[in-house]
Amino acid sequence: MTSFFVGCAGFASQRARYVTKLGFVEFDFRAQAPSPKTLAAMRKAMPEGFVFSVVAPSTVFGDPSWPLKDPVKVQSEFDRFANLADALGARVMVFRTPMAISPGSVALKRFEALVARARRVADVVVWEPAGLWQYDEARAWADARGLVVACDPLHDEVAGEVVYAKMRGLGADTVYTMARLEDLATKLEAVGTAYVVFHSANAWREAVGFRKLADEVFAASAAAGDEGDDEGDDEGDDDDFEDGEDGEEDDDFDDDDSDEDEA
Repeated sequence: MTSFFVGCAGFASQRARYVTKLGFVEFDFRAQAPSPKTLAAMRKAMPEGFVFSVVAPSTVFGDPSWPLKDPVKVQSEFDRFANLADALGARVMVFRTPMAISPGSVALKRFEALVARARRVADVVVWEPAGLWQYDEARAWADARGLVVACDPLHDEVAGEVVYAKMRGLGADTVYTMARLEDLATKLEAVGTAYVVFHSANAWREAVGFRKLADEVFAASAAAGDEGDDEGDDEGDDDDFEDGEDGEEDDDFDDDDSDEDEA
């Protein structure tokens, strides 16, 4: 049975409400990241079992046209990022590589060394390649190095024990209908662990709808396996897929910690 971690790219609703509905979020660290102290306080305020995924800032790569050129700076920026991830207790690290990290490039060899460092400090390391990469080609490179390639299971072949799904709401899937969310659940039912990140115009609404759907589908599956007759409990959440707060994204870091600029 799949273990689902469903959330949004950033807190797509007020944080206090978000954590009552979803137990996972993807954080994008920018150059001016909060301090480890701020992040540790945030981690402490989260419900038990809440899971963070963190996206490496672009400063890790340096000049996007010639990325990872300076090994001393790369090490320094990665150590800074790792400290921030540790303060949050992040389970997943995500690297969105610039286009210059292309098949067969010198930059790709440098990225391989960075990946090795990341795998020593994170449970799961995810790669979001850009540019010339085809999904199958990127996945073959990543599989050989213990990486997970971010994918859209509605369009990409799902493979591996761990899947990191990025649902961006592109093309025909500008809006994820309930039928499409059911398709997504079906695509993921054979994997061990699925991290599902909604980064669409209706991210909050769709993530909450998919979380509820996944709970119901797999609760029914477990009940069938036990020859039970549980009809499920829909109390209180009937409006989750209808009423969203998209566009009212909470500030990721809204506390008053005075040393935010010391990351």
